[in-house]
Amino acid sequence: MFSSLEIGWASSQGRIYQDNTHVTLWHVDDSVDAGAVEGWGVAFSHIRHIDDHWMPFVRGGYADDGGSLLQKSVSVGFLYQDQPGADLLGVGVNWGEPNESSFGSGLRDQYTVEAFYRIPVTQQLAVTPSIGYIKNPALNPDEDALWVFGLRARLAF
Repeated sequence: MFSSLEIGWASSQGRIYQDNTHVTLWHVDDSVDAGAVEGWGVAFSHIRHIDDHWMPFVRGGYADDGGSLLQKSVSVGFLYQDQPGADLLGVGVNWGEPNESSFGSGLRDQYTVEAFYRIPVTQQLAVTPSIGYIKNPALNPDEDALWVFGLRARLAF
């Protein structure tokens, strides 16, 4: 069973996605059927809208077992949007410590940089190309670095 509790704050109902801070506590029980390992963790996120264009953010987390990829993680970055509903540029940097209970000891810390550009094609459809660089990838310890290219689509109706 997975349980979580989230406590958050937003500057107003109308800015719930632009100005918010929240802390999430979670716990997962040991479950052979689900392939889950017992563990717990905490995550923190803060984003603030500045001058109606810039949205810097900071996120972090800690996991004690639970089968997580990273035991400790900190991300910082920003989003930039010229006008509401227009294109959105995002850049983020992450440091992560691989979870020893998931992967064993001796793995190097993982560093990631990602940039994306969300393009609204219509009011219901947006496409987002992205590029990421991962130094010391936790899931591929034989590689020193990886490049990841992505293309996402979001359809809302």
